[in-house]
Amino acid sequence: MTMMSIERPIISLYLVSGTNKEIFVKKLTELKTIKEKHIIISGSGSSVKLYKDEILNYIDVTDAEIFGINYMTHLCVPDYHFWTNKQRYRDLGDCVNVESTLLFGCGMPEKLIRKHYDGDYFVVDYVDENGYDFDYKDRTIYGCFRTAGTLSIMVVFLLGAKKISIVGMDGYTLYSREELNKGKKSHHCYGKGYTDDASWEKCRKKDKKVYHALRGLYNYGIRFNILTPTKFIDFYNPEILSIKK
Repeated sequence: MTMMSIERPIISLYLVSGTNKEIFVKKLTELKTIKEKHIIISGSGSSVKLYKDEILNYIDVTDAEIFGINYMTHLCVPDYHFWTNKQRYRDLGDCVNVESTLLFGCGMPEKLIRKHYDGDYFVVDYVDENGYDFDYKDRTIYGCFRTAGTLSIMVVFLLGAKKISIVGMDGYTLYSREELNKGKKSHHCYGKGYTDDASWEKCRKKDKKVYHALRGLYNYGIRFNILTPTKFIDFYNPEILSIKK
């Protein structure tokens, strides 16, 4: 699908270098550029592991850049690595690599970041709450995103991505509770079986909120495809990676 032509404001990120913080109003042009690039957002769903070869081949063929979310490094070292969840980063952040450009949500404490990473990083200012329309104003992203994956769609769009693809956004209830509990299927590309820390009912609610966010982002004017098996079938395109339905 073609990206709709709507005005994209210059997104404001904070670059943190050592103990000095200064505002950078730019589009990562002094590091790696997202502008006019094909960006593949990679979540950490089990599909990243199941379809690793297909994904990596697609990356090579398209010369896309990878915007990784959380512990997705089973796939590759991402060009950009984004974290917003303090518990996830605390437990899994030792996977970060100095070759990646690191981005953190504004709620991530500096002390916690330094547990796993000593280099420069960017901070994304955002408000993620119920009742907010998707918007970017006063150097802050607004909306009800629920996950770093959906927030990332807004971030790379504002940074000027030409095309947005997504892998590893499986959803928490793509597979049945029985399949997950028995280890026949898995939530994530790490661990086995039911690896999420929420109850099944909470997983269902999370998927509902993510679906709502994806539809809201689409209505905002952002075009994207999910390339690996997903609960969010309105945005799934299995043909790109030749995945059998």
